[in-house]
Amino acid sequence: MSIAFEMSQNNANDESFANTLNIWILQHNCARSTQIMHACMKFAKDKTDIVILQELWMRDENITISHSLFICIKSNVQNTHVRVLIFVAKNAKKFTCISRSDIVNSKDMQAILIVNNKIQKRILLFNIYNEKSQNADDEQLYMIERELAKVMLNSEQKVIIVEDFNAHHSWWNAKISNFIRMKALIKWVNLHKCNLINTFDINIYYSYSDQSSSVLDLAFASKNMRNHIKN
Repeated sequence: MSIAFEMSQNNANDESFANTLNIWILQHNCARSTQIMHACMKFAKDKTDIVILQELWMRDENITISHSLFICIKSNVQNTHVRVLIFVAKNAKKFTCISRSDIVNSKDMQAILIVNNKIQKRILLFNIYNEKSQNADDEQLYMIERELAKVMLNSEQKVIIVEDFNAHHSWWNAKISNFIRMKALIKWVNLHKCNLINTFDINIYYSYSDQSSSVLDLAFASKNMRNHIKN
């Protein structure tokens, strides 16, 4: 799935954003393919500010692809391959991104803070790959249960969550009657009063092997971001 968000001053009474501050975000699951990663970066190079990737190609010591126009932000974890990555455009002069490893530092989840002097209450952006742990010694919980459920945010915090959820629910997919891996997710987004950003019931995952489709990649945002996001 690819998502582009435009944050702009849609509400004239809200001075949180300047009219000129537009931040474009692209998200994609790369299926451990360098070809898909390079394709994402090629697509992103002309307009995208932040590229959010999951299920990366990663070799030992967490070495992956690079791009001359983007800075790579990744979790600082040892002895395991990270599965989430964020690229930030080097020419993004109107904002900066700060890694928030103090909130979460995991191979499957990362957080960055989007900072600009025009933005009140800076934007916290989560990148999540909702899979089981790669460590056989760990309790085999999915990422949302292992890490996201532990994150408690201030009610005023602006937040965006972009991820490969691997979760099934009729909230985003009308044909689903067998709900899978959604309880912890729905509990967290309801607790933090987040809205679904995806267009309802639009399939964004297609399996060529069994010719099936589904909605697995999702985005949520806190209500105080609602007037600033365009899907």
